[in-house]
Amino acid sequence: MNLNPTSTLASIVAVSAFDAEKNNCANHLIDRLLLAAIDKPDSHAARVIRSLADEWRVEQIRSQIERELNDSEPANEADSAALRADFFTKIYNLLSSVAIAGEPLNTGHILLLAIADPTTISNEILRSHLIGSQRLAEAMGVLEVEEDRHLDMSLQ
Repeated sequence: MNLNPTSTLASIVAVSAFDAEKNNCANHLIDRLLLAAIDKPDSHAARVIRSLADEWRVEQIRSQIERELNDSEPANEADSAALRADFFTKIYNLLSSVAIAGEPLNTGHILLLAIADPTTISNEILRSHLIGSQRLAEAMGVLEVEEDRHLDMSLQ
């Protein structure tokens, strides 16, 4: 499948890959992406979460994910050389699993990954704030698929 990520999504993936490599963290890839997406207030993912929860709750979700990530085990030092390439491969493979043919990938797809994978930190935290797959699908249906494009244009 030919993936067409928004530049916002591509930059989030790149920053998250660098962060994972720098901190020797090969685990919780989706959680790292979601945290980076929430930190971009105009991203599709951040807008979807804000439509489902008030600002205080969004900040609580963000800090809970960050706290859990900081408590997670670092990767083996020997694995760090290939970590960044592995991160890109794994993430784009995961994103392709939730992609819709012909539509660009945006940061909202990170939310889809998080809510679909019960092993992610984000899944547990989002569900504890009553954000499940049904509410997420409804909220994503309201926002434009290319919502990140608005942010992309302001970055150019």
